[in-house]
Amino acid sequence: KHVPEDKKDIKKTLEEEARKSDWLVLWLDCDREGENIAFEVVDVCRAVKHNLYIRRAHFSALIEREIHEAVQNLREPNQLFAQAVDARQEIDLRIGASFTRFQ
Repeated sequence: KHVPEDKKDIKKTLEEEARKSDWLVLWLDCDREGENIAFEVVDVCRAVKHNLYIRRAHFSALIEREIHEAVQNLREPNQLFAQAVDARQEIDLRIGASFTRFQ
């Protein structure tokens, strides 16, 4: 995975915050793409602090009840979901390239 030049400031901020933290709680979309992004963040943060305690909040709406429920039931991020997204992206790229050559 690659950090584009225009996103280097975000990476730097994540690294700075990770160095000062013991926990990382990921609040991203609750789908496979969100899980994939979560592991991109984890990779950046763990590169500067390998012993971070990492959890993921799962919620479906930005309402008080959902947020309280999510924070009380933090879970480990799901590596398999993230890998499924990587595989789908690779398949999409290969099939797209094949169809382009075919056309």
